[in-house]
Amino acid sequence: MTEQNTTDSTHEKNTPSFDAENERASSATKLTIGLAAVAIIVVVGVVVSLVMVFRGDDAEPLVSLDPTTGNATVVEDKDSLFEPDPVFDRFERVVYVPLDPNGVILSETIASANRPDTQAPSGVMLQRIHGNMDLPFSTSDGPTGFTDNGVATGFARTPQGAALAAAHYLSYLLSGVNRVEMVAEAGHSTDPTLLLEGLRVPDNTGVSAAPLVNVTFHPDLTLVKLGATVERSNGSTEIQLTKFPLVWREGTGWVVQLDPTVMSSGFEPVSAEGWQQWW
Repeated sequence: MTEQNTTDSTHEKNTPSFDAENERASSATKLTIGLAAVAIIVVVGVVVSLVMVFRGDDAEPLVSLDPTTGNATVVEDKDSLFEPDPVFDRFERVVYVPLDPNGVILSETIASANRPDTQAPSGVMLQRIHGNMDLPFSTSDGPTGFTDNGVATGFARTPQGAALAAAHYLSYLLSGVNRVEMVAEAGHSTDPTLLLEGLRVPDNTGVSAAPLVNVTFHPDLTLVKLGATVERSNGSTEIQLTKFPLVWREGTGWVVQLDPTVMSSGFEPVSAEGWQQWW
């Protein structure tokens, strides 16, 4: 009789743990599915047709290292900070190659107080960090530094800062287990354990930040959609995208919110509202 009661008690105690483990496994599976589709955009580099109208006529130009452009304060000594020649990425954008594998923090400029949410961050420069990750840096919205293990941080609490953070952290998640571990170690996810159970791709996989962004901004929780235009099998051109939620944590900044119900991928018409090309 006592033995039966002990068994029942154990069963009662183990069931919630078992359910929790199943729930975690389900979340990890959903997270993997959500990230896997967008890997086509960022990692594989499908044939894209960039729609330049997204950037807008009033958007500021990308940073140039030519002092005659007036951006000389961005990088004071390019020869000691970057390789002599820039390169093209898979989207045929100009990318600068810093000598420091983490990247180069750009001199800060003050953004306009009445800047609209849809305006591009100022002084955007694409940099090839860690050997094969082509990611955007800006003078107005970060990053402003690096964690001890080389992950960019210090993105502004603005729509532009959230978009820059999303471009960086999503790329880490899609460029290999070793780089996923960097984000987990840096504390830039809500659940490091779940993060490490997500998408598995080979270490040091090359990535290029998706060129299009669409931000639904709130200072505490922001949804960033990242995408690129693709030619579909039916001949139409659409935006292939992923949804990437970020939560603000005091003392840390933007952190990837690992919510499998939100983090998903899909397609939208090119005419859909809110899309911008910021880099």
